[in-house]
Amino acid sequence: MISAKPSYLILSLLAAISILGCGGVSNSPVTTTGSTPTGSSLSGQVKSGQQASGQPFVQEPISGATIQLYRVGTTGDGSSATALGSPTTTNSSGGFTITGDYTCPESNPLVYLLATGGIPAPASTTNNPAISLIAALGSCNSLTPTTSIELNEVTTVAAVAALSPYMTSPACLTAPTCIGSGTSDAAGLTAAFTLASQYANTATGTSPGTSVPAGDAVPSTLINSLAGIVSPCVNSSGGSAGDGSSCGALFTDSTPSGGSAPVDVTTALLNILNNPTSDPTPLFGLMPSPPPFEPVWTAAPSSLAISLITPPAGGALVDFGAPEQIIRGFGASEVFDSALPSSQIDALYGDSSGQVGLSIMRVQIAPTTWNTSTQTAVTSAWTPELTNAQAAQALGATIFASPWSPPASMKSNNNTVGGSLNVSSYGQYANYLEAFVNYATAGQFGNNSPVNLYAVSMQNEPDATVGYVSCTWTGAQMDTWVAGYGSVLTTGANPVKLIMPESESFTTSLSDPALNDSAAVGNISIVGGHLYGASPSYYTNAKNKGKDVWMTEHYLVPTGSGGTVPIMADAIAMAEEIHNSMTVAEYNAYIWWQGPSYPANKTPQEHLIDASATPNLTYFGLAMAQFSRFVRPGYFRYNATATPVTGVYLSAYGGNGHEVIVAINSTSAAVTLPILIANQTVTSMTPYQTTSSSSVSPLSPVTVTNNQFSASLPAMSITTYVQ
Repeated sequence: MISAKPSYLILSLLAAISILGCGGVSNSPVTTTGSTPTGSSLSGQVKSGQQASGQPFVQEPISGATIQLYRVGTTGDGSSATALGSPTTTNSSGGFTITGDYTCPESNPLVYLLATGGIPAPASTTNNPAISLIAALGSCNSLTPTTSIELNEVTTVAAVAALSPYMTSPACLTAPTCIGSGTSDAAGLTAAFTLASQYANTATGTSPGTSVPAGDAVPSTLINSLAGIVSPCVNSSGGSAGDGSSCGALFTDSTPSGGSAPVDVTTALLNILNNPTSDPTPLFGLMPSPPPFEPVWTAAPSSLAISLITPPAGGALVDFGAPEQIIRGFGASEVFDSALPSSQIDALYGDSSGQVGLSIMRVQIAPTTWNTSTQTAVTSAWTPELTNAQAAQALGATIFASPWSPPASMKSNNNTVGGSLNVSSYGQYANYLEAFVNYATAGQFGNNSPVNLYAVSMQNEPDATVGYVSCTWTGAQMDTWVAGYGSVLTTGANPVKLIMPESESFTTSLSDPALNDSAAVGNISIVGGHLYGASPSYYTNAKNKGKDVWMTEHYLVPTGSGGTVPIMADAIAMAEEIHNSMTVAEYNAYIWWQGPSYPANKTPQEHLIDASATPNLTYFGLAMAQFSRFVRPGYFRYNATATPVTGVYLSAYGGNGHEVIVAINSTSAAVTLPILIANQTVTSMTPYQTTSSSSVSPLSPVTVTNNQFSASLPAMSITTYVQ
């Protein structure tokens, strides 16, 4: 028989109740109404997770499945649920529509959707009676015509994990239709539905879900693992325990001691989750390779208990199951420079000890003479910086270019300082920028290798009024140019991504007009900006339009030696700015101002390296290296407790089989910080540390036990932990 409610689930639900009170499911409160409203139409799909070797994950449709909406039972835990409206059937694409032929009772009950049977194409051509997939939806009145539901193995694991204390009873043994509670613990069932919505998003069929409490993590890796384990049964024609089929193996391995073998996927999951400490090794032997949902545990954990993961007392939680933005890289500008010696390039773009590890170089499109008749430029002005780009590119750097001014002949004041671009020259300016791209790609300079530009900006700091090379634009002017001429760059002979507006203070009024213009927005790939007089902030409009957001220039004035030389406090300040750029603003790239200080040490020393024959990293360079050497292009930032204690800042990244945690202690006292890692198996991490007496120095590896370790953070330090 089914075991009693697991204590860990009771504790999890009690915690949810304490957070929610008795109000109900987040955004879907259970209320008593004075009428019986007609139910809303809603639609969705029933799919199964499948992934062929070497192919991306896909969710394949289950056709012919029976779809039924249920209200939870009310006569006790595990009491019989009641069908609302008529059943419907999925079409060939797994789609279904419930037309609203039901009414929401006055009590506004909790409802869930159940899919049973169906043909899981292309894995099978016959009906599979073992299929039973659930999506916990919330209160009946919360459903609207825009409610879209995706039922799959992930939503089913999430629903069963959260609702298991309220599934089945001696009087009702069919798990998928025995979900309910009595009056005394109705609030607990409400909290369980909230928990299910946090475990998985029923609109996308993925984990984690929505409205996860701040600072907590969902065990998505385990949820995905269990979803993968049951997927071979879903993607079959069914079976019974002991018959050698995929379903037979699942039902055998999920039969509780002294109990009956399940006959459907939901009941199998209920048995598994009601007995989380039973040996899971046989179950993990059912996981297909590659798994249909990722990430997953590659080896069976000691327990299959599912509950929200909370930070340790006084510590931090790092969730490697919750990716945020992709990281394109960290970089610096090499502008107004002649060709640099290889020692400077190596120090900046190498990623070994004593090097900064930059992965992005920004160069200038120096203003030069443009011949409108021949559509050619005097390219000698471009050669020095592109020669530097050749060397950085050879070390793996991404190259992008920014113009400080169009040619003087195209401007309102016939000068490269100030003024604006003549409207009559908009087309010529696009051709001019394209000529730079083509010259870089041809590579007829330096070592005669092409520079494959990743992106080109249309203007550096269009809102700056300065006494050096510059050009002013309004937001409307930038919109007009991007809409009319941006495609010259993005679809030319050597296509590049377009960056705009590179405002000196990340002024969104310069980019919003183009982002809001259907004729312009498609030409923009990257919204760039600078942080002079501004702080890192999330750019909602750009992110909502699917654009990368890059911080493409900033520097801090050093505070040592009368404001001429950086000290450790400056390294901390820079590290905090990078931290906020990644965690608050969610920038995809961070580019410092000048990287080199060449040919002689410049004052003030705002650069990342000095001009020594074997360059030394300045404190700014050390702060950058704590990120750039270890967080490589293509990594993702992952959710972490950003400020676990006052003055300590934490961010996490991962990619290419590595996990990285950067911890900044800006206080005057040492801090020992407990860090719990979720959704990734980590056994050891190597710290690299910068203090006033150490420079990205490797320390002894730290053992991670049960995915937790204590980070030792000296006063005024930056420590990067790497697996």
